[in-house]
Amino acid sequence: MRWYHMIRGLTLVLLLTLMSLPGWSYAQGAGSLTDSQGKNSAEDLAKALFTEPGAPVRTRGVGPVQSPQSMAIPKPVVTLNVLFAPNSATVPSTSYAEVDKLGTVLSWPQYTDYRIQLEGHTDNQGNERKNQQLSERRVQSIKQYLTQHFQIAPERIQAVGYGSSKPITSNDTPEGRNQNRRVEVTNLGRAK
Repeated sequence: MRWYHMIRGLTLVLLLTLMSLPGWSYAQGAGSLTDSQGKNSAEDLAKALFTEPGAPVRTRGVGPVQSPQSMAIPKPVVTLNVLFAPNSATVPSTSYAEVDKLGTVLSWPQYTDYRIQLEGHTDNQGNERKNQQLSERRVQSIKQYLTQHFQIAPERIQAVGYGSSKPITSNDTPEGRNQNRRVEVTNLGRAK
């Protein structure tokens, strides 16, 4: 009977310890997509894109706890509210304010050594190869806009088009296709 109580107590302590680790809670919430939908300020965008994990947990005399690869902390991702015209890679003037927020944040002194990746996505309508090329041209267009309008070095921005290969929902409905047509920004961390 004592063994049962000891194991139960140790299990409870282990669970409470795991739940209190900063990296644990960060990994649960940080990898999700943040959809800006044009309603957030530059400060909100910065907070969503440049979140930092908590301080490493230290144990007496052992040093920081090493997290296993399976608990790798996901990189923050933000969806920009950029709505391209069909078959167009020109940044629409209605989306300038959204792209300007990103350029403003990337120009702030505390973020000038960070790198980002712009990821273009389309729905599955039309030719797969053309969707791939269109997604690549669209993110290149945003990258070009950012480097021309802000003091941002081109090497800080990677532009990758995924076409229709990474949908976030079903393409069976107009609403689903609308959600799958998106531009995501991923924080790649500080330049080395």
